[in-house]
Amino acid sequence: MKQDSRSAKPASLDETMSRGWRALEEEAVDGWLCRFSGGVTKRANSVLPLGEPADFAAALAAVEHRYADHGLPAVFQVSHDSMPVDLDRRLAERGYLLDSPTLVQYLALVEGGNAGGGDNDHRIELADEPSESWLETLWDVEGPHAPEARALSRLILAETPSVYASLVLEGRVEAIARLALVGNLGGIYGVATKTGSRSRGHGRAVVQALLTEAANRDLEGLWLQVVESNEIARRLYESLGFETVSRYHYRIASCI
Repeated sequence: MKQDSRSAKPASLDETMSRGWRALEEEAVDGWLCRFSGGVTKRANSVLPLGEPADFAAALAAVEHRYADHGLPAVFQVSHDSMPVDLDRRLAERGYLLDSPTLVQYLALVEGGNAGGGDNDHRIELADEPSESWLETLWDVEGPHAPEARALSRLILAETPSVYASLVLEGRVEAIARLALVGNLGGIYGVATKTGSRSRGHGRAVVQALLTEAANRDLEGLWLQVVESNEIARRLYESLGFETVSRYHYRIASCI
């Protein structure tokens, strides 16, 4: 993805976002990228269909076979950039179910700083690797919960260089977020606040800390993904300057 200036809005982030939450196994099928990670998150266990297959029916059959071999349903991440251009209609006609409409939001970081948050927040701790408390907070709030799935989650996080923010009060992690580093951009992931600590501005604080860190690292911009129906999160991100630049949803095969 190329930007014309630091204030440019990217037309697409699908490929970049895939590198921010990289699957443990990837396989190309006639222009499509199949991603496998033991079923942990749809993002890391879905097809990224950015290429035009020469034979749609054959490519779809091959994809369904590969996911079945992994014990998973075939899942497609569908956006305006998906190929072929009528992919969503074709999948719907074959019984694929629509799931998780999601907005992609972006914040360009202007030189001189549009991510300033005043003095550094002494409650925020930054690290290049997630602490056990950071991981436990993520899993408790968002899952997964099974030990085997948590082990895979840990591996997925390790696939991309990142900065991990923790808001710590009286020695306890109360809120977290992750900044994935992909080229000259960053992705905000894993924003989570413990149930008993919500509505206190903790989520804003950890995201703001990562915005400041991104500016300090001279990144050009940040993306994030937010489920369209999550109005509370959308208001938070929009108040920080993020704007919706694209959207996607999943199409999930109705059976394995």
